[in-house]
Amino acid sequence: MHVMSRFLVLCIIVTPASLFAQWSSNPNINLTVSDTSGRQELPKIAVTSDGGCYVSWFDTRAGAYRVYMQRLNAQGIKQWGENGLLVSANPQNTSLVDYDLAADDSNYAVVAFTDIRNGGQIEPFAYRISPAGDFVWGANGVALSTSPATFQPNPRVAVTSDGDYVFTWIFSSSPRKIALQKLNAAGQKQWGIDPILLSGTGTETLDYPAVVGSDTGSVILMNSGYTGTFINPANYRIYARKLSRNGVSVWNTNPDTAYGLGRVSGFFVPRLISDGNNGAFFVWHDDRNNTGSSFSHVQHITAAGTKLFPANGAAGSTLPGRLHNDAWVAHTPLTGETYMFWYETDAALQSSYGVYGQKFSSNGARLWADSGKALRPFGGGQPSFIRSFGKDSSAVVYFLDGLTVTTNLVRGFRVDRNGNLLWGGTIKDVSSVVSSKGRLGGVMTQTGNSILVWSDNRSDDNGVYAQELNFNGELGVITAVRRSVSELPKSFELRQNYPNPFNPITTITFQLSTMNHVSLNVYDVLGREVAVLLNELKEAGTHQLTVDASNLASGVYFYRLRAGAFVDSKKMIVAK
Repeated sequence: MHVMSRFLVLCIIVTPASLFAQWSSNPNINLTVSDTSGRQELPKIAVTSDGGCYVSWFDTRAGAYRVYMQRLNAQGIKQWGENGLLVSANPQNTSLVDYDLAADDSNYAVVAFTDIRNGGQIEPFAYRISPAGDFVWGANGVALSTSPATFQPNPRVAVTSDGDYVFTWIFSSSPRKIALQKLNAAGQKQWGIDPILLSGTGTETLDYPAVVGSDTGSVILMNSGYTGTFINPANYRIYARKLSRNGVSVWNTNPDTAYGLGRVSGFFVPRLISDGNNGAFFVWHDDRNNTGSSFSHVQHITAAGTKLFPANGAAGSTLPGRLHNDAWVAHTPLTGETYMFWYETDAALQSSYGVYGQKFSSNGARLWADSGKALRPFGGGQPSFIRSFGKDSSAVVYFLDGLTVTTNLVRGFRVDRNGNLLWGGTIKDVSSVVSSKGRLGGVMTQTGNSILVWSDNRSDDNGVYAQELNFNGELGVITAVRRSVSELPKSFELRQNYPNPFNPITTITFQLSTMNHVSLNVYDVLGREVAVLLNELKEAGTHQLTVDASNLASGVYFYRLRAGAFVDSKKMIVAK
């Protein structure tokens, strides 16, 4: 049993007066990551442990496409000049394919993209860049492939638990294969000079690889496989396998299937999302009953290869006559529940749209209505690029909300376990500028703030913009109370909750003299943990948490704060 908690956190930020936050509190004024001459396209974002992030993009300011990157600190201040760091000026095709960006445990950035520097087809390259902007793997990075005559798009990267990096991409032989390579922190290849190539069965085409880190240096790999053509695929499957740190299959010799019923459009890109516990969620939509509708599904596979959800996935909605597409999931370890969000439209006309959601139990049972919940009601333009993150027992959701065919806004909401909108019951405007936007991406920091990035033509062809949104729904860094070092607490302290006894709401206050990783847990009189209220990095200052103990029986409980070497406990009494 867990305490359902709501967090009211006063962030005290210690910073020189010249370094005021750049994150805007106005949705009509977002942070310009780069909007110089030419086009800035395909932004990616990766979060760092200090609350900042890296943003990468392709850029035509010099004519042809080049790769640029920017590092933002927690206050949204650019660390690498006004218009970013040039990563690669090597020649690109006139059209771009997808690529990937990650941040490792040392807060270094790792970016993998393709170009035609060797004069043949596009092939993948990887760069590791320090927080200071140093090119750790050399000015030209590392060539992941040794086959420049083969078309090799869409590289993906995962940081492993042993500090290495696994890359996967499409190897366009006939039939198409999946390629993999592993680099260590020095950029040395770990799986041979040539990449590992995975083949399908017979004439099966493999496509859309993705990879996430798992335990003991291993990774979980997803890819699709089909016969026929990309336009009309047959025998469509979504494969799941785990590879050891040595590149050897762990679960079994042949890849397992997260989905094996055949009816998926070749245009759809399935998604692989880490569960935060060495497992992964596989997300897709299909028309398994051949009804002209599509239904978003999710499968949860653990690090041991156990499928927790029903075979071939759990559907977010069973409502016929609708398209349920573009799904994303968010997991809340505190409750063991999983949220799914998607856009929905009528299958016949596709003239009205909504954003819907579903919540699943730990075994994949739908906990809301079988048709899900309408969170952005039906009507209006098409939502796209849905992204979501889970924290505590709730989830935050962001999306591009269509106004016209060519213009949209960035919007978001937070939803509780019952499907109710928080943040005052409203959908927030993250960017209220009416413009053409695309490629929305986002991350959640350790403190629960979201940082979003997107392409935007508000001033010219396209630029890259970003915005931070706090877990309480406020835009920008909370800077209403900024104190000097002399005003900060001189010691660590855990105070008695108030009121006490209580039913069912109480407030816990604690203070930190320095930034620390904080855990705040609740135990019963037998010493059994009944709730995790906090487990994250906190700034120096005074913090308050409002706790709802509706799910706890009457009795005596203890709450314990741990911050570095500081540990203290207090008694609280639930009296119902």
